[in-house]
Amino acid sequence: MAVIREISTVASVALPINETWTVRRCRYTPAQGAAGRVCIATGIHGDEMMGQLIVYGVVSRIMEQQEHLHGVVDVYPMLNPLGLDVGERLVPSGTRLDMNRAFPGTPEGTPLESMCYRIVEDMRGADLVLDVHASTQNKSELFEVRVNAQGGETLAQQARALRPELIWVYPDKTAYEASLTGALTAMGTPAMIVEADERRRRPQDVARRVVDGIFCKLAEMGLWTGEAAQPPRADEDIPCIRTAEDVLRITCEHPGVYVPADCIGEWVQEGQSLGQIIDALEGVVREDVKAPCAGLVFSQRSYSAVYPGTLIARLFRRK
Repeated sequence: MAVIREISTVASVALPINETWTVRRCRYTPAQGAAGRVCIATGIHGDEMMGQLIVYGVVSRIMEQQEHLHGVVDVYPMLNPLGLDVGERLVPSGTRLDMNRAFPGTPEGTPLESMCYRIVEDMRGADLVLDVHASTQNKSELFEVRVNAQGGETLAQQARALRPELIWVYPDKTAYEASLTGALTAMGTPAMIVEADERRRRPQDVARRVVDGIFCKLAEMGLWTGEAAQPPRADEDIPCIRTAEDVLRITCEHPGVYVPADCIGEWVQEGQSLGQIIDALEGVVREDVKAPCAGLVFSQRSYSAVYPGTLIARLFRRK
């Protein structure tokens, strides 16, 4: 039976210089009735493009195997379309504010607050919300799922079906509460951050892995019976960060250009080189950045200029 596809406007606000900020949603509903609802949102940060590939992969598979959809899937491909148009991380509307620090918003507030409020209200009550991100500039990440410490163990177990390379239980803090995921979690709507690196040589391979994980999760929820990856075995190890002590931040001591070793996703040994800081003018290596302990490199800076104190990598160190 055919899937019903409906595109609608979630919110639209007027901005200076005759601009309009509009967020649209596309809803996919099985004709035979829905057993639940999942929302997939992306584009909060305009310089993160991975979400476009992931949403495209999800909706393509739904339309190719329409008879296998048994729940509502709502996709919000561009929450910050103005930023996406110009490749700007923040909302480029004079104030240049981070949209992911303005939730849950207010109905009668600034354009940003009003937009955030309407988005949250549209997603409220879903069985699951996936907020897709793609790290920050000059940094590579594993395929991670991040959940709030509020209900963290339950959400961490639920995140396993997405088949991530790492699960991170974020502590409760003000900045997180003001994010889309934090605001929804506080309202009782299960929400998770999906972090997918777009700086690899073939981003479509990363996107395909995330899409496979999403359909694995939909299948686990009973919303999908078509093509999907197998769920992880009960004894399959997915590293999970639960405390601040599980994460080691590695910074550099010298300025220069960081030339990374290819360590992302590797379990490294104490003293193993993570890359070098070079000085091209004098033709010398200023610093060989080494792992201070054994652990999993789940975040690493890419080739770029660095200064003393620049974050080079994050390690997960299992206790």
